[in-house]
Amino acid sequence: MDKSKTLKLNEDEELVKFLRPHPLAFVDFFAIFSYLLIVSLIFVFYREQILAWLESISLLGLLKDQLFTLLWSALIVVPFLAIAILKITWRWFFFALILVITGVAIVLFYDVPSYYIQIPSIIASIIGLILTEFYRRGHYFYVTNQRIISELRFLSYKRRELTYGKINDLALIKGVLGRIFNYGTIFPITASGFGLGQDLAAVTAGMGVASKKGVGGGVAVSGGRTVSIPRGRSSYVLFGVRKPDEVYEIISKHIHGYEEAPYLKKILDELKSQKEKS
Repeated sequence: MDKSKTLKLNEDEELVKFLRPHPLAFVDFFAIFSYLLIVSLIFVFYREQILAWLESISLLGLLKDQLFTLLWSALIVVPFLAIAILKITWRWFFFALILVITGVAIVLFYDVPSYYIQIPSIIASIIGLILTEFYRRGHYFYVTNQRIISELRFLSYKRRELTYGKINDLALIKGVLGRIFNYGTIFPITASGFGLGQDLAAVTAGMGVASKKGVGGGVAVSGGRTVSIPRGRSSYVLFGVRKPDEVYEIISKHIHGYEEAPYLKKILDELKSQKEKS
């Protein structure tokens, strides 16, 4: 069923654009789960070759099976730690940590071969890829001649409605892939700052002094500032939509139309008033 046909329009309202995120809009999620799946499958299908290579390595007196587990754990946890730092959320790190702990627990408690350690990560990566696609398909964006409506129908339901009169600014961001495949994210920004995020840039400088008696002191000076940048959850902005330049122009024209409407109304009222006097 076409979700655009289920939208209830107001009187004199027309649907101008019905939009969905581009298939590559969530490429970062697809890349994360694809990496997890590929690494896990490599350790399953090339287990003997990896063990043979590890057997020639002497590290802290560990056995090859222990090194196998350690290497696999590092290739899962370390990249996900980097992802957690970049995305400013620890969920990805704890997700990887749980997969590693679960895999090790399966091998230890059920006394099965060491390659069973990859079972949780393989299952999680496949489920993650499927859920990411359903998550992408759960986004619905409507641009009418009166407002912008964004909906997310995935597990829970989220909806944001924004009339053009409340939009103070409009931002368009396209990444490298967005420029190649012509998709991007449009941020409607309100007077209250909805649609903006804060990035902190800080610098710290210090100097320490130590005496012969082992007593020291120091001084440090730090400074920073926050920078407002367009940012918002995928369900609250026009995330990864196709032909974003065209959509941007349509929204911009409607915003300017709403800005001009009060002046036109004032002119019409004055003309009507003069007509009645004459």
